[in-house]
Amino acid sequence: MPLFFSIITGFPTVIFTVLLSIAVIYWLISLSGMVDSDVPEGDLGSDGAMGVGGLLATLGLQGVPLPLVITLVALGGWLFSYFGELLLGAQLSPGLLLWLFHIVLLLASFAIGIFVTSFVIRPLRPLFKPAQHLSAEKRLTGTLCTVRSGSVDRARGRADAYIEGDHLILQIRSDTPLARGDRAILIHYLADEDAYWVMPEKDFKTGLAD
Repeated sequence: MPLFFSIITGFPTVIFTVLLSIAVIYWLISLSGMVDSDVPEGDLGSDGAMGVGGLLATLGLQGVPLPLVITLVALGGWLFSYFGELLLGAQLSPGLLLWLFHIVLLLASFAIGIFVTSFVIRPLRPLFKPAQHLSAEKRLTGTLCTVRSGSVDRARGRADAYIEGDHLILQIRSDTPLARGDRAILIHYLADEDAYWVMPEKDFKTGLAD
C-alpha cells in the first residue's frame, strides 16, 4: 500500500491522478444535476471551437462529450503510467536516467491514453448525436419535456424529452424562469444556439384554451 500511494502521488503518475480525480468529481456533480454543460463536444465558440474540434478530429476523439474524452484519456494514461512505474521505474536508481524515464513514461502514457480512448469511443458516438439528427425539428415541435437542469432562462437550460421511445437531452431556453422538474412544451428550434425555445406547460394549455 505505501508503494501504491508513492507511485500515484509521484511524477509522472500524479498528473493523471489529479486529472482522474477532477473527472470523477465532475461526473458525481453532473449526476446530481448541478452541472449544466453547453459544451458537448469541445465547442468553445468561434476560433476555440475550430481549434479544439480540429484537434479532436485529428486524434480520432470527436463525436462524444469532451469531459468523457478527458476522463478516458486520464484513465488510460493513469493505468499505463502506474504499471510502467511499478514494473520499471521502481528498479531504477534516482538520477538522470530515472528522470529521462519519467519524461518518456509521461509522453507514452498520454499517447496510449489517446490511442485507447479513440477505440473505446467509436461504438459510443451514435449515442451522442445531436438531437436534430435523431428527429426532424418539426416532429419535436409541441413535444413535452421535463427540465433537468437547476434552472432555465434565456441563456441556458437542459431538459429531457421522449419521442418514439428515444430519450433526448435537449438544450432549452425560455422567457419564463423554470426549475428542475418543471414541464414545458418545445415551441421552435434555435439554430444559432442549437437549442429549443420552450413555454411552460400550463401557459401553453392556457393559450390553447383561450
